[in-house]
Amino acid sequence: MSTTLTEADLKRKFTEEEMDALYEKTMDAVAAGNDEEADRLVKLMPIHPRWAKIIAEVYGKEYLLENFNITHATEVFGEGWLDEY
Repeated sequence: MSTTLTEADLKRKFTEEEMDALYEKTMDAVAAGNDEEADRLVKLMPIHPRWAKIIAEVYGKEYLLENFNITHATEVFGEGWLDEY
């Protein structure tokens, strides 16, 4: 299975139930030794806002946008928060 994520994947908001299911699928992938799938699933989860800022500062805006779901960070910091990077 490919770890490639689409822009829509990285902008998806999850309900609490969907997040629970995502955590379960991730744990199942880890238990099965499927690191590629586990990595893909983890990247779907909204990243903590503080980590999003750190990643943007260290690796750049494009890397963050291409590899992480920043929906929670955008809710916390506002729509234009990445403009400074």
